[in-house]
Amino acid sequence: MSIPFLLLIIIFALWLHYEIAKSKKLDKQTNQRFWQREKQANTIRRRDISNLDYITVELNRLPLQNNEDDTINSYRDTIVQLSDQKILNLTGLTNTELKYRYGTANLTLLSQYDNNYTKLVSILHKWGERLYNNGNVSDAILVLEYAVSNLTDVTKTYRLLARIYKEKNTPDQIDRLINLIPNTKILRKENLTTELKQIKDS
Repeated sequence: MSIPFLLLIIIFALWLHYEIAKSKKLDKQTNQRFWQREKQANTIRRRDISNLDYITVELNRLPLQNNEDDTINSYRDTIVQLSDQKILNLTGLTNTELKYRYGTANLTLLSQYDNNYTKLVSILHKWGERLYNNGNVSDAILVLEYAVSNLTDVTKTYRLLARIYKEKNTPDQIDRLINLIPNTKILRKENLTTELKQIKDS
């Protein structure tokens, strides 16, 4: 083995050791910051959450008539039940952030309200998709459009609605969906925007 090659191996080993040590140090600092913030968050007193941006389920905008499909009826019934509960879109906020903003005592309630939102937009998509697959396109549009009016973060809802608009020869309505995306809490907004444009132009 030549000396220069051996030297390269030694240099690489030293560099690798340095990078591992640096990574461990950064991880330790990150963990320390997290636990420090968590400790601070646990001291925050309960704050008023009555004026948050709660979602009210507008049942008059949804097709509530009985359907031959029991699954569709079960989705409807779930949404009706949710209409009596408090709903909040807290997507993207960690438990630590929630405690820091609103107090530890509100965490359980806020988590419940956020779970209600997740359930709402999930069931709305399933409901709309089932209606569409059963050939009830007009009711599917009502349900899916209601979901996007509440800035759902279920990307499948936007894709399905865009396909329906394309099938109904109203591709310009896809632009409306695209314009809503920046206001949502969807993680990969640019990817979804690109997909909707491709559906429109296909």
